[in-house]
Amino acid sequence: MYDEIEDAIKQIQAGQERLIEQLDIPAIDALILAFEGLTHQNDEAFDQLEQAERKAVRKNLKDSQFATLKLEQKRQVLQLLLVATVKQDQLQGNYQPTPDAIGMWVSFLAEKFLPSQSHHRILDLTLGTGNLLATVNLALNQRGDQGDYFGVENDDTMITVASGVAALLDLDWHLIHQDTLDTDDQQETKDMDLVIGDLPVGYYPKTDIVGYATQQEEGMTYVHHLLIEETIRHLRPGGLGVLVVPANLFESDQAASLLKYFQTDEMYFQAFIQFSDNLFLDKKARKALLVIQKAGDDAKQAEPVLLAKAPEVNHSDENLNFVNELNDWLIDNELVH
Repeated sequence: MYDEIEDAIKQIQAGQERLIEQLDIPAIDALILAFEGLTHQNDEAFDQLEQAERKAVRKNLKDSQFATLKLEQKRQVLQLLLVATVKQDQLQGNYQPTPDAIGMWVSFLAEKFLPSQSHHRILDLTLGTGNLLATVNLALNQRGDQGDYFGVENDDTMITVASGVAALLDLDWHLIHQDTLDTDDQQETKDMDLVIGDLPVGYYPKTDIVGYATQQEEGMTYVHHLLIEETIRHLRPGGLGVLVVPANLFESDQAASLLKYFQTDEMYFQAFIQFSDNLFLDKKARKALLVIQKAGDDAKQAEPVLLAKAPEVNHSDENLNFVNELNDWLIDNELVH
């Protein structure tokens, strides 16, 4: 299995490098052209190549045998190609796909919370390049679920990549090219059963926002705080939000306003699961999983709020114990369907 993945990556990267050299473009733009080639789409930039080079790139893509891979193998190939491309172009961290070690926990909670073989409405509030939404989508498809999948992204390049990922995995997503905080008037993204997101970290560039409890009276507000509020706005009553957030979420200088928001009657703060430090080269970039739920329907405050740290990925016995404890907590708090 891994040989097939490795061979596919090598061949696609060979075609990508030809495109970089011949067209003098960044690696991310070359990867987009490669994605289009894999879906047999024509592009004006590709047509600028000499005939021999076009033929060579097409051969690389064909030799990758991408079409013959299983869906999960395809997703892994696309993820690893994106990781290498982000490194090559030295792109900002927001372009980095959500690691599988994190995505599997988001998928686990999605599978526990959503009824099996049912129809769901799922939104990735910060789509990025689409790897997290693809991970959840494929996991739910595998058990026979159906759904309407939505993704919001304001970066031109990232939403183009995400569109390519969806096409290559034969996934039907409704993509919205917009600032997430401007989607309150988007009726199609209301009443979601599940909202996910690998939230960007930093300050929101605008200060003229209104109506957010976490908004700072002076200066700029952390964008991930605003997006946590935005998550609740897009959920149906009783819907669940599973968000990748900074591990120091409650230690920042703006944490007081966030904790105050968590005490409002419109949502429940259910869980905060920190990931192993070894997942992150930069300790300042450590992440955690925040689980929140919109009030209403049969939702209730979890007792107790789950505050935990996931074991190391390669510690199988510890992970099994953690999964069992997590499952017991979900059942006790009626978060399993």
